[in-house]
Amino acid sequence: MSAQPKMDRHSNMAVDGRPKKGKGGWGVGGAADLQELTQSPRDPNYESDSDDIIDGVENADPILKKIQSIIEDYLASGSLNEAIPAVQEAKFHNHSNFIRKAMLVSMERQPFERELVSQLIAALRMDIVPEDQYDEAFQIFLNKLPQITIDIPQAVDMLSKFLARAVLDEVVSPSFVRTCNLAHLQAEECVTLVQSLVHQKHRIHRIQHIWGPADLNSIKRLKEEMKTIVEEFISNGDINEAQRNLTLLKVPHFSFHFVKQSVRMALEVTPQQQKQISSLLSELYQADVIGSGQIRKGFECVEENLNDIKLDVPTAETTYAELKKNAIAGGWLIQEQPSSDIAQ
Repeated sequence: MSAQPKMDRHSNMAVDGRPKKGKGGWGVGGAADLQELTQSPRDPNYESDSDDIIDGVENADPILKKIQSIIEDYLASGSLNEAIPAVQEAKFHNHSNFIRKAMLVSMERQPFERELVSQLIAALRMDIVPEDQYDEAFQIFLNKLPQITIDIPQAVDMLSKFLARAVLDEVVSPSFVRTCNLAHLQAEECVTLVQSLVHQKHRIHRIQHIWGPADLNSIKRLKEEMKTIVEEFISNGDINEAQRNLTLLKVPHFSFHFVKQSVRMALEVTPQQQKQISSLLSELYQADVIGSGQIRKGFECVEENLNDIKLDVPTAETTYAELKKNAIAGGWLIQEQPSSDIAQ
């Protein structure tokens, strides 16, 4: 059995903590070496300018908001044809933050969404994201694992799968796995898992399906199941059953589709059924099954398509306005406050 390449588990520091001696001795060359070390993601003390997107700290930075928006839209639609142009148009100076945020968001969601992120990571390699920015993203994530695992205990396992898939998709070189900095136990464990994955039998098939049967069919299935829940509720009026079935889907971040389906159907049913649908959405909001942001987004999706809906339902605009007014009055549709008002 051939020996595995030895992995570098040490930072580039001398025993006494100073930077190792460069060609220029401990003078100018040493200072330059120190600057390079403190700026390298492979150093365990490296701090990114946007570490808050890994630590989960709220930040009003418009770039971070743009990153979040692109990721949320992509996970909702599953469309690479929409996501890739959006990333290109954003003109991020460094895509490392985007890659880390995409992985982090999907770690708290369903396997099919992690599959979507793996597909996006691979697709961005084509003339958009250079290899060194992928390396930076994974190295910083490895550095941050002790903090991330506090909130996401399975982060080590999931990051190993993301990294193994990235190696298979040729967006990260196998040499990165051998030479990345392993500053703590979680990073060592993660890379050990990656080594195991990329050297196993039938690795190509297994890594290609590392997140399970998760693809666009999963999104279509979710939409169909949500539509069925609404249709059954309109038929039987059982709020508890609708709430139970929606909760079982375990996709609270995707519940705006349920709101969208509900409001869309409300435009075509009787006034009594419209009241039933409003009561359902109100109850789901009060029970914290659907958050205010998801309610608002669902209404916005319908509003954006009203002109098309009116072609089939001439009264759609009037009915929608009434539904929206009642939802706001009922306190379960909370309109987003303009930034100018917040600043005052």
